[in-house]
Amino acid sequence: MREIILWILAFISLFVSLFWLQVMYIKKKESSNLNYFPNVSIIIPAHNEEKSIAKTIKSVLNLNYPKDKLKIIVVNDQSTDKTKEIAERFKGVLVVYNKHKGIGKASALNRGLKLVSTELFSVLDADSEVSKDSLKKLVILFKEKNTAAAISRIMIKNNKNTLTNIQRIEYILATFIRKLMSKIDTLHITPGVLSVYRTSVVKKLNGFDENNITEDLEIAMKLRYHNYSVKMNDEAVTYTNVPFTLDKFWHQRIRWFRGFIYNNLKYKKMFMSKKHGLMGRLQAPMNAITFITILLTFFLISYEIISLLYKFISKLILLKQDIIYTFRIPPIKELLLSVNINYIFPLTVAFLLSLYLLHLAHKTSKEKWLFNPALLIYFSIYPIVRLIHWVTAMYKETTKAKRKW
Repeated sequence: MREIILWILAFISLFVSLFWLQVMYIKKKESSNLNYFPNVSIIIPAHNEEKSIAKTIKSVLNLNYPKDKLKIIVVNDQSTDKTKEIAERFKGVLVVYNKHKGIGKASALNRGLKLVSTELFSVLDADSEVSKDSLKKLVILFKEKNTAAAISRIMIKNNKNTLTNIQRIEYILATFIRKLMSKIDTLHITPGVLSVYRTSVVKKLNGFDENNITEDLEIAMKLRYHNYSVKMNDEAVTYTNVPFTLDKFWHQRIRWFRGFIYNNLKYKKMFMSKKHGLMGRLQAPMNAITFITILLTFFLISYEIISLLYKFISKLILLKQDIIYTFRIPPIKELLLSVNINYIFPLTVAFLLSLYLLHLAHKTSKEKWLFNPALLIYFSIYPIVRLIHWVTAMYKETTKAKRKW
């Protein structure tokens, strides 16, 4: 059974990797004419962001975009610090108060959306910053009438320890995959770091879901469900802060994964749906494969742990072996001889494919490899950590645990 599961996982990895490699070589003509400046409102939801809100607003004011076509709305989401006072120092910035409701920032976004009358609007987290040309490189994507949202390439600006270095690797890989999804029109997420939306479409669909813990995923899937496109321009660069402590990181990932599960189930009608194109016939099934892969991996590891415990207890009780001998570390020669080639081959295939995809992700993003402990942890310990995150998220969703932002 163990061998079968490993081979299934290796086959899935091989299939998915080869598919995305094929997509990478699809050439798609993109407009290079940046002389397109529709009116844009930038909504900045802020809750106790006094340490970062000034830098965020300054980066928006420094955008290489006509100032008369730009409107900045800061939504003070019941901050108890000096967020409101700092934001009000900037001339031309509209600061409004939001009486928070719901369980996330969607309420603040809807409050800002009520004040938007421009053709496009953008969402920018209050701990993030934008590069000068990012906005004009995103709005050009709206020349295609079916485009309802566009996203940027997100880079980490607070890369200060091993945990943030691991997340840097994740963000580089995420950019690569999202770019490929955009090529074949299966992109279905709009992060809170300068994602741009077509105002009329989002208002028609009643805005953001205020009872959703991942409103950025939900709004994108809602757009896809109604057959609108989400595009990406990886030349539009933005910067954000990521969790640098384990507790904040744990909370964020559980929220993300619960949101992934909840929203994929919410829009399950897209699964194998012809009218949703590749989003229905390809991406939705691949999302389902993600669940299956995680469950198979969890059952495999659980089986191995139970087997080891059973053998250990058997040696102690049935064979009456000494506990010190039971815990002995076998010599290297014994370990090598006990290796099962049926395990090593699929694991090696999965590892090499992951390594190659990460290489391509660095290359296309023009990012440098950082050879530090984070890289080793990413390929060794971190997959187990991610599995724990996923299993915890599945458990919380299954048991209907209270959703928290």
